[in-house]
Amino acid sequence: MKKPVTIFLLLFAISVFADAVSMAGPKVVYTSPRQGAELVNSGENILIRFDSDARLILDESDITVRGSLSGVIPWTVVFPEDGNLLLLDPSKDFRRGEVVTVTMSDKFSRETLHTLEFTADENPLTDEEKKKTLMEIRKAEFGDGFGNEEHHTRGYSYLPATEPLVTVHVNSNPAPGTIFFGNFPLNPYIAAMKPSGQYLFAGQMSSPCYDFRLQETGLLTFFRNQEQMYFGMDSAYNITDSFYTVNGYETDLHELLVLPNGNYIIMSYDVKEIDMSKIVPGGQKNALVTGLVIQEIDPARNAVFQWRSWDHFEITDADSVNLSLGVIDYCHGNAIETDYDGNLLLSSRNMSEVTKINRITGEKIWRLGGKNNQFTFLNDTMKFSYQHAIRRTAAGTYTLFDNGNFHNPKVSRAVEYSINETTRTCTRVWEYRNDPPIYSFAMGYVERLPNGNTSISWGFSNITYTEVTPSGEKAYEFSLENLIYSYRVVKEDWNVKPVGVAESAEEFGLIYNYPNPFNGNTVIRYSLKSRSVVNLKVYDMLGREVRELVSNETMTPGNYRVPFSSNDLTSGLYFYVLESEGITHTGKMILLK
Repeated sequence: MKKPVTIFLLLFAISVFADAVSMAGPKVVYTSPRQGAELVNSGENILIRFDSDARLILDESDITVRGSLSGVIPWTVVFPEDGNLLLLDPSKDFRRGEVVTVTMSDKFSRETLHTLEFTADENPLTDEEKKKTLMEIRKAEFGDGFGNEEHHTRGYSYLPATEPLVTVHVNSNPAPGTIFFGNFPLNPYIAAMKPSGQYLFAGQMSSPCYDFRLQETGLLTFFRNQEQMYFGMDSAYNITDSFYTVNGYETDLHELLVLPNGNYIIMSYDVKEIDMSKIVPGGQKNALVTGLVIQEIDPARNAVFQWRSWDHFEITDADSVNLSLGVIDYCHGNAIETDYDGNLLLSSRNMSEVTKINRITGEKIWRLGGKNNQFTFLNDTMKFSYQHAIRRTAAGTYTLFDNGNFHNPKVSRAVEYSINETTRTCTRVWEYRNDPPIYSFAMGYVERLPNGNTSISWGFSNITYTEVTPSGEKAYEFSLENLIYSYRVVKEDWNVKPVGVAESAEEFGLIYNYPNPFNGNTVIRYSLKSRSVVNLKVYDMLGREVRELVSNETMTPGNYRVPFSSNDLTSGLYFYVLESEGITHTGKMILLK
């Protein structure tokens, strides 16, 4: 007689548990596309995040995806992290302008658990239209040479490969480390350089590269324009990985963060056709407007988080952008940082805004600067304008590069803020302005170094990079050639030479010539690690030998200085080639008469 009662009690307990689970959760805390989103890509995956494991109350048979024009859309499901995150991959693209409805039902009560609706882009652009628009935006930032691959390499194929030419202006006990940069537009390289001007690594590239740096995982990464994606290199400088956006978005060059868990955070510039006549007076009906997309992508190349500016910003949030033009870049994200609490910091140049974004829900936590500023600036009445490179410091403060496009007078600076999220105050605690002032209208980077110095990349400036002490004294400074720039220059804790290369980069090689450019005389310097037979020759731009400075001389270890007099040579670019024991180094110098 006890057995039926036991079974009854067990069934009753299961029923009560199911009702409790159904009533108590899980609850939806995030979706992508966002509820009510418009302008959604036709090939978009659907992300739904719950506050607990949704598999307790949700089976695959309880989910329906339906398009207003397509009808029921088949899909496959993935739980890329755990049961809290659900990824739906539709088997076909959404149709133009259709409303897509996702319905989820409780597997116990059969009641609707959640309904998500969004609208597919009604007038999607072709890949060629997107590419053309993005090219206009990037040329505005990086110059007319951007994207012209023939221009980057023409004229160099018949000359010796040359490492990027640098002029070191100051070298006064800088912080330990190696300087990383990519140069453009001519003779593009990615390079890892010691403060002396000697290279641990210099890789000549078929097209310009940007953001060459060391990730916290130990991987070296850079963006190459030719493939429009990021690449990863191991400690032997071999390409071992690639990083790109998914869901039909084109990868942007401004930021990549590779995370310790194997995920990475990356951006895309998303071009849409917008009727701006409905938004601003004089707006064009078929304007091409560029928004921003942030993605966090796992090792299986699933987007586990996606954030679109279309859902969280207004186009009119733009700062000093002409919204009556046919091509509009209203946001222009250029940096992402993970804050101390794991949420994201986004720098949007064309809004003069830094935004903190909840990495779980996608909602804005706060907005700093620009038209929607929520903070009181203390000790900094000028605020920041068209900034780059928001970064957190070990001291709990934040640094950025303030380009200063709308300061009066225009001036660029490195600035450090202390942010109080409770009182909504932003206090300037430190800044550096060069003397004489430097104004760089685009690019730039600032980062605090472990020894307390600050690393400053000046973007579009004749001075490429400066390192300063906390008191503002210059510890290091160098320049690339005239009209040669770097998107970002960073200093990293790195001292690895390529496998198979002699312990040479610091012990044997050209250091640099000084002065450069020069008028009349300059000095070429080089170093030898061991007793060697040395040749040093100078060539003109056509590859013709114009001077033999050292000819098959046996020399002992040490540092050498060789004077060079231009005499009857004409103004122009010249190459000097150092050869010893089968190893060759080449440098460039500019003669101006």
